[in-house]
Amino acid sequence: MNPSRYRWAVTSVLLTASALALKAQRAPTKAESTVQLERFVVTPSHFDLTDAGAGSPSTLSQRDLESLPQAGEDLFRSIARLPGVTADDFTAKFWVRGAPQRQLLVRLDGADLLEPFHLKDVDGALSIIDLHAIRQLDLMTGGFNADYGNRAAGVLTMETLNANGQKLKASLGLSLTSMRAGAAGTFPDGSGRWFGSVRRGYPDIALRAQGRADDIFPRYWDAYTKAEFDLAPGHTLSLHALHSGDTLRVLDDNGPELRSAYNSDYLWGRWRAQFDHNLSAETVATASWLTWHRDGSGLYGNRYQINLRDRRSLATYDLRQDWSYGASPTFYLRGGWEFAQSGADYSYHLFREDPVVSGGVLSGVPRTITLAPSPRDTTTALFLAPRLAVTPALTLEPGLRFDRHTASQDADTSPRLNAALTLSSRTTLRAAWGVYAQAQGLHELPVQFGDSTFQRSEQAQHRVLSLDHRFASGLNLRVEAYQRLTAHPRPHWLNRYDTYNVFAEAQTDRLLLAPSSAEAQGVELLAQRRGQGKFDWTMSYALSQAREKVGLVTLPGLRDQRHAFYADLTYSPNAKWRFSAAWQYHTGWPITLVNYSLATLSTGSRVTVRSFGATLGAQLAAYHRLDLRASRTIALRHGELKVFVDIFNAYDRSNAIAYDYDTSVSGGVLTVKRKPREMLPLLPTAGVSWDL
Repeated sequence: MNPSRYRWAVTSVLLTASALALKAQRAPTKAESTVQLERFVVTPSHFDLTDAGAGSPSTLSQRDLESLPQAGEDLFRSIARLPGVTADDFTAKFWVRGAPQRQLLVRLDGADLLEPFHLKDVDGALSIIDLHAIRQLDLMTGGFNADYGNRAAGVLTMETLNANGQKLKASLGLSLTSMRAGAAGTFPDGSGRWFGSVRRGYPDIALRAQGRADDIFPRYWDAYTKAEFDLAPGHTLSLHALHSGDTLRVLDDNGPELRSAYNSDYLWGRWRAQFDHNLSAETVATASWLTWHRDGSGLYGNRYQINLRDRRSLATYDLRQDWSYGASPTFYLRGGWEFAQSGADYSYHLFREDPVVSGGVLSGVPRTITLAPSPRDTTTALFLAPRLAVTPALTLEPGLRFDRHTASQDADTSPRLNAALTLSSRTTLRAAWGVYAQAQGLHELPVQFGDSTFQRSEQAQHRVLSLDHRFASGLNLRVEAYQRLTAHPRPHWLNRYDTYNVFAEAQTDRLLLAPSSAEAQGVELLAQRRGQGKFDWTMSYALSQAREKVGLVTLPGLRDQRHAFYADLTYSPNAKWRFSAAWQYHTGWPITLVNYSLATLSTGSRVTVRSFGATLGAQLAAYHRLDLRASRTIALRHGELKVFVDIFNAYDRSNAIAYDYDTSVSGGVLTVKRKPREMLPLLPTAGVSWDL
């Protein structure tokens, strides 16, 4: 679709919806227009998960997430069902409206988490956060307010469980791929609460059951704990610790061996203070330590050598304070500051022989990269965001943010404006505009490609318009249009053939893309009816486009999908049984095709050589998948037992992530057969949990 026509269509849809809402609804009364400014949601593109579910068109309850089909009991994979969010079968990372995961801020109980994923060599197969430990989740896929900085696409904030009452709460869970335990309680003197959870994953056992134990050995574990103390009425001090680790060993008869280990450790304290009914503050002090270890050696094709030794570490110390002041029923002010110091150390060495045909001779050309930078960074941030009830129906939230990073020498000023117009007690129109800057992190230097230079910060401009309506029948509807224009997008490397190779930097299909600009735009529709009887359901549709300009060429985004549809249905005949089904569809992602030809050597023999077609110039077949889940709750004398059976890809659809090529030469004629490289097949899992 022509970009100008695309923008015209987006605008027409939203203006028409707004006009119909204004015409159909009566003017709001004074009582209906009265809101608590500090709790009123001004920003569009907002999805929240709470204990009970708020009944908005973008809410799921904790029970919903646990009941819907999901792979690996993973929190991030559950989020991937929301409109505007894209993910493949292999990774828990998801793209937000065409933007990669690194452009999403992830915050747990007030602390920012960097790369919160297990098994990074397969692009983060699982998140380090236990789904069952989360009581509240908020995802903003665009237009977020000035409280959040240094991210260009979105924000994900999470709050963990709290103990309710004096009784000890405990939970144990066991599935085919992992086991977990959690507990929550209060201190004997009533001064506070505590919570803890631990998980141990053993996907290596599941792989052994599938007959793949001879080539891949993944393991992971994580643990989280917190203690909250009520120092005085309105004042709570909490101490938190999070640890995650994983190891991976990959053996390949036709390739090199990989051994890797990753660890993440976070310690932080959080003070939440309510000085009076108008003034409150939150202070968070965080210390973070991350390490990456990778070793690889062996031969490609039993001929070309590779040796890899990769050691990286990052230490960050961060102090952040946010203040809120309710000056009056029509004026609410937020502001804050952040100061952080970070240091990273790299020790990277790669030796690789690349096969090259030159002058009629096939030889291995050595390529060596050795880098050991030790960058340091000081970060300073300030923000101010007043919220004003201009009229009983109109709320405005202008904001201004400043972020400075010494490593990349960035000093970014980000103005933002959010607005909400209450058309009636059931209808709200929201809009957002703003600039969102993201500096390159200390841990993000692409040393594996021989680059140790920091790029200037990316600058994304968001434009969002959203309409929410709640029908008397309980049906909730949202229609939203967005556009994100990015200046100075960061250069990035693309593997045109081996998308998921554990030695991505060593492949000969690598290509550096240095876009001058990028753009993402679309329309999203979300309809939902939950908590109204035995049936709960959600449907969403997204029409979207993601592009980046590289030289004189406009390329699609790596996860660009023009059409995406999702639907789920849950049937609860009684309090004991729940049956759920989820179906999703999206058009195929862009891909680069590979061409093969014969080259004659000086010896007279002929070899097969590879070349590439237009970068991301082809398209995979459409993706679709059905997942099923059945769960049963059994009351026990002490607690309750929950049993579930989950079937991923129930009709065993062959969805492709790339293409593999088989070549053969007979009688001097080259034959090339292309076959899809499939994602996950039909995958049944089962599990049981006990809750006290």
